[in-house]
Amino acid sequence: MKRCSIRATKWRISEALVVALVIVLGAVTAVLAKDDGAAPAKKAPTGAQLYAMNCGRCHMERYAKERTDAQWQTIITHMRVHANLPGADARKIIEYLQASN
Repeated sequence: MKRCSIRATKWRISEALVVALVIVLGAVTAVLAKDDGAAPAKKAPTGAQLYAMNCGRCHMERYAKERTDAQWQTIITHMRVHANLPGADARKIIEYLQASN
């Protein structure tokens, strides 16, 4: 009779451990899946996108091959002041134009 009660006790302990494990895993999954409302990180615009957004506001699109690398450097340096372009954006635009040239 003792063997049956020992087996029954072990079975109950095993069931309790399984139930506890399921509860813990459920809680961990809920915490990890919680949406904290943070917006996904935005991808930085490319030089081509910056060129279209900033230069295309006032100018017709020019092909990169219409100017030399030095001319594009001068134009972007000049227009950076007028268009209030951040330095990083101006560098990306110049890199795009010179790479396409």
